[in-house]
Amino acid sequence: MRAQEIDRERNLALPSISSTDRELKESGAWFESRDQLMRDQEKSQVMAYLESQAHDLGFDLVKRKSEYAEDLDNFPLEQILKYACFVAGGRGSGKSNLLKLLVCECLSQKVEVKVKIFDPSLTWKSLPLPKVKVTSENLEVVSQWNTIYDISRLSVLHARKFVMHMLSEDLKEAVCLTDIGRKPRCLVILEESQNLIPSHSLRSMKFAEISRFLTQGRNFGLSFVASTQRLASCDINLVEVSGVKYWFRMSGHRNIVKTRFWLSKYETWNLRNLEVGSCYIQIGSRIKLLKLPLFKTEKVIVQ
Repeated sequence: MRAQEIDRERNLALPSISSTDRELKESGAWFESRDQLMRDQEKSQVMAYLESQAHDLGFDLVKRKSEYAEDLDNFPLEQILKYACFVAGGRGSGKSNLLKLLVCECLSQKVEVKVKIFDPSLTWKSLPLPKVKVTSENLEVVSQWNTIYDISRLSVLHARKFVMHMLSEDLKEAVCLTDIGRKPRCLVILEESQNLIPSHSLRSMKFAEISRFLTQGRNFGLSFVASTQRLASCDINLVEVSGVKYWFRMSGHRNIVKTRFWLSKYETWNLRNLEVGSCYIQIGSRIKLLKLPLFKTEKVIVQ
């Protein structure tokens, strides 16, 4: 009994730590909680509406599940080589993992596709391919396939100039090879394409050589894969000329709004909450959800 009385006296002596409404409003916690609750309610209402309108949107939201591409049979490599590819997604969403899986497939003996990678952020340094460090003093390096060009030391303008020159030379070579009946099968990886091909750039004469490669290169066996984490800053024509599109988890209002040119309301809303490594693959009007395996360096076979 004495112990209970002591505990009661201690509790009475302690000051009240419960916050009043006035203190919560002054600290901003009350308004933050209210806004979060409103956002959650709005999200629930939108998802309920989309589910109720699933038939009108043309999607079965109940049966739609992720498809796991363990053996990469779901990779439309031939479509990418013929119609090019565009990859969009936020930082850490799985874009580079997809590109490395694609390069691994290109270098396999059953496909034998030559690749060229422009790496602005040292993402590809672990790949067992020859690497060329490009600086502002050696912008006129010789073009080679199955090579990684490290352009991380270049400014945006120098990187743009270097890539433009390289693509122009590749197209000239491909035209000559096609004339003698040796049509190549080559793929160029353009990382951070918003820096190389910014919004509205393909209308300018300064980007005429890049535009020619993007639109005419496929006729001579040249294709490309362009990736970006800032869709809103990328030229919309770059997306339009790409027949295969991958959409990973995305954030930022301007980026998500821009996806409405190609995706439905359901996919656009779902982009915010995709798991890492999951993406929507879009070929023409066909869209499906895909979960990709993790890239492993030891699977790369360099010819």
